Amino acid sequence: MTDVKHVAVLLADGFEEGEAVVFIDIMRRLDIKVDVLSCMETTTLNTYFETKISADYVLADKFDTTYDAVMMPGGPQGTDNLSANINVIAFLKRHIEANKYICALCSSGAKVLAAHHLLQGRTYTTGDKLAEKFDDGKFVKQKVVVDGQFITGRGLGVSFEFAFTVARYLLADNHQKVDWQASHIYFDHWPLDNQ
Repeated sequence: MTDVKHVAVLLADGFEEGEAVVFIDIMRRLDIKVDVLSCMETTTLNTYFETKISADYVLADKFDTTYDAVMMPGGPQGTDNLSANINVIAFLKRHIEANKYICALCSSGAKVLAAHHLLQGRTYTTGDKLAEKFDDGKFVKQKVVVDGQFITGRGLGVSFEFAFTVARYLLADNHQKVDWQASHIYFDHWPLDNQ
């Protein structure tokens, strides 16, 4: 039996709830363990569209845990809050150094990763025009981009493609499970053309 993969989802007030929930849902359907971590002082979070969502832990509780992947959704205020949090940046740097997957959806690719020069010139995607504000990374206009350990997606509309791509890398020895789950939920846009 293979080891269960373990993913951290980093949330801060103002995060895009649709992006987070779709990702968490797909991971858990595929038996990938998810810890939802609040990067605020409490597990109760304020989302972009005021949906009531609570995290499993605050980041401080799990700061020293090493995950197989770290995911961040978008949301204008949410990514500002992630980017301004020194513990978030330290947590990401540690996972980058450990060669774990760094998975950024929507604005988090630009406003967290590129803003802190964490991409180190890698190819990525993010929401429209955000990449123009930062000199790190090479922006490409694709739904999902994989460059080494970095997996990035454009935004809410590609949440499923993004989640299944992350799952495909985490479950590299069991693509059939990922493909079956995509079919099971009637997701017709899988696999992606560029995979």
